[in-house]
Formats: sequence, structure tokens, C-alpha cells
Amino acid sequence: MKRYSHKPEDLTKLFGQSSLAAMQQQYELVSKLNTELCHILQLEQLSFCQVSSIKAGRAVILCQSPGWANRLKMQRDAILDNFRQKILPDLAGIDIEVSPHGQMARPTTKTPANAVATARQPNLSDKARAALEQALEQSDDKVKQALARLLAR
Repeated sequence: MKRYSHKPEDLTKLFGQSSLAAMQQQYELVSKLNTELCHILQLEQLSFCQVSSIKAGRAVILCQSPGWANRLKMQRDAILDNFRQKILPDLAGIDIEVSPHGQMARPTTKTPANAVATARQPNLSDKARAALEQALEQSDDKVKQALARLLAR
């Protein structure tokens, strides 16, 4: 029987070198920059602009319209100073761009009201309920349990 001479490696070391870890770190950094941008602009949430990425040591801010881009360009130095002081000291600069067609991907957060609305399903019609009950009588145990849960809703 052959013995293996390869020793197990630490998982944190393996995961720390993956591209997934780098993407997660960049996501967290962009999230912190967006939060700080909210505080700088004195807004509750960013609806017209957002920090989209960090490329070559520069933060890229996307805006919905040229008007908002101009407003941010006037405050570029203050934003850059705050980003450097609080989050990323080696940030080289900020690029402010207008998003094509004014479209921006916004993070979606579910409020309790939205979560309840999406969890509700429409009621079954009488015809559909009767068909499910008939299928319930003719099916095996696992399917019976699933159909019973469906009918209970």
C-alpha cells in the first residue's frame, strides 16, 4: 500500500488565494465606499449614483444623469479625501461616469412587507384544488406529503 507524502493544507490558506475571496473583498470594499458616499452626500440611500467598482486603484462612480455627474465632479476632492481617510488610504483617484441610458443596478433589499408579499401565493381555484386532491389519493408517500402541504396553503 502506497503512503501519501502530501500533507493537508489549511483551508483558510486555500480559500484566501481564490478569485472568489478577491471578489468578496472587492464587494465589501465597494459596499463600504457606497455607505461612505451616502454619508458624504447626506442621503439616506443612493438613488442617483453608486460606486460600481475599483479599477487600477481608482474608484468608479456611476451616475444616472450628466447633471448628477457634474455635481459629484464638483465634490470629487472632498469625496476622495473622505474615502482615503476612512476606508482606502491608497486610493489613487475617482472616475465619475454617466451610466448608459441612465440605468444602474441597485442592490435589492427586502423589507418585511415585501417579504410577506412575495411569500404569499394566490389561492387555488376550486378546479385546481379538486385535481390536486385527486392526485393526492393516487400518489405515494413523498408526493402525498408535498401535495398535502400545497393544499394546506
